[in-house]
Amino acid sequence: MTDKLITTGLVNNAYGSSRTLQGGPGQGIESAAAAEGVNFADMVKGAAQDVVTSIKESEKVQEAGLVGEVSAQQVVEATLEMETTLRMAVSVRDKLVEAYQQIMQMPI
Repeated sequence: MTDKLITTGLVNNAYGSSRTLQGGPGQGIESAAAAEGVNFADMVKGAAQDVVTSIKESEKVQEAGLVGEVSAQQVVEATLEMETTLRMAVSVRDKLVEAYQQIMQMPI
């Protein structure tokens, strides 16, 4: 498996696509934040809460699969969704840390 570089554009597209799937306006991060008057800290906090919620929902499906309440296919889909969500969250975290480090190295 090859590691792909996750760019800001890819993250924006993924976020916009997820908002469309969830019934949201399907706007990019910048335009959605501007329309709602959300600052960057609130946006990051909301994204982190969405990640936690997604992971908890996937864990519930996995637990239901252990007792036979859901099919094996649903368990696999939930596990893959959780893995994808976690990979994206780690990539975003890495980009944020990298940006912070670059800002801290700037001369004043």
